[in-house]
Amino acid sequence: MAPIPAELATWVTNHVGLHPTWELPNDGSGARSWRMSSPEGIIELRVPRTHGDLQREVSAHRHAVGRLGAGRAPRLVGFDASLRALLTREPRGERVDHAPDRGLHLRESVHEQAGQMLRVLHESTVGTRDRQTQAAETTLRYVDYIDRVLDRIQVPEMAGHREGIRRRLMPLREALPQLPGAFCHGSFGFGVWRWQPATQSLALTGFARSQMMAAVVDFARPSVLWSDRPALQDAFARGYGRPLDELERGLLGDFAILAAVEDLWHATSRAEPETDADLVDVLRALSVLLPGPRAAPVDSTQAPPG
Repeated sequence: MAPIPAELATWVTNHVGLHPTWELPNDGSGARSWRMSSPEGIIELRVPRTHGDLQREVSAHRHAVGRLGAGRAPRLVGFDASLRALLTREPRGERVDHAPDRGLHLRESVHEQAGQMLRVLHESTVGTRDRQTQAAETTLRYVDYIDRVLDRIQVPEMAGHREGIRRRLMPLREALPQLPGAFCHGSFGFGVWRWQPATQSLALTGFARSQMMAAVVDFARPSVLWSDRPALQDAFARGYGRPLDELERGLLGDFAILAAVEDLWHATSRAEPETDADLVDVLRALSVLLPGPRAAPVDSTQAPPG
């Protein structure tokens, strides 16, 4: 586990003091991240890959994330352009996907709150100039990124599916200019939802990929649960304030596949205790989304492929 470099450590100490620290695994963005445990909660230090990434994340925190309200999202503590670093205080709460015995991820009230919070984020004013053009361009870069990593994912369940996924990408690319744009979370789903039992309220975390994109990108991960539980989608739509439009509904499955491929790539790229469980979850999602005999449901009692 790499310590925080000395110059960064001095800057952090000046902001928040000395606290127990641990490095986070690679999140696929090229950033380096550490977390600190303080009496006020978890503090996260991020060093994004580029100065442009830093500027984007700081702008997101200043103009969009803060709209979600106190305690409902990370709070920007400070940033330093010369060090390419930012500090955030993370919201309290338990991971929704870590409490399957209580079914938090299957509660209609949780999905309704998720819709409400996403509406606030999507309607924020970040990047409102040339909103549709910007959303189409960044979503196209996302689609192209997934296209590139397809061949790098070496798990048997992907065999026979790569070309089928790629055939779906061309009509997806052509449709991007027509999709509603929004300031998106970028990794939205119950993996970044935090449940606060005392207030029975939801918080969001994980805004490293937040930017202007097609709004449907943020519907992709929850839609895996919605496929056989329409009441959850109805609850989400109540909170969000509108149902998905016809084009979004038609492409939702494609975006869900892209999200699952992205999550699979990240899960296979890191080495940490939770990786096996993450792999099983993602492979199970892909088994629902991808047709054909090779997409049989994953047995969660077996170790995932290496």
